[in-house]
Amino acid sequence: TFTIAKEGLNLEEMELEMIDAGAEDFEVDEDTVTITCSKENFGSVSKKLAEMGIEPEESGLKRIPNTTKKLDIESAKKVLKFIDTLEDDDDIQNVYHNLEITDELAAEL
Repeated sequence: TFTIAKEGLNLEEMELEMIDAGAEDFEVDEDTVTITCSKENFGSVSKKLAEMGIEPEESGLKRIPNTTKKLDIESAKKVLKFIDTLEDDDDIQNVYHNLEITDELAAEL
């Protein structure tokens, strides 16, 4: 994924260029644009951004689950606590999960 500041961009032109370069998803938020692509197209999307003179605020490979798992509130809280424990360990670089964070769960946190 690539995260880019939205300010000063022609979003329509950029989206077309990114699709041509291999982008799969183009999400526009309030201040940023997030571009998602497969790991095979990461280099070509990165190269196209450089050609367009666009410097990403953040870029990198992320694991995105194909399916997510919905748990009851108590089980989800336990899983999130375990994830926090793993993330606090200095020997662990990244933690990935497929837990679906529902609105109900987000409200409980």
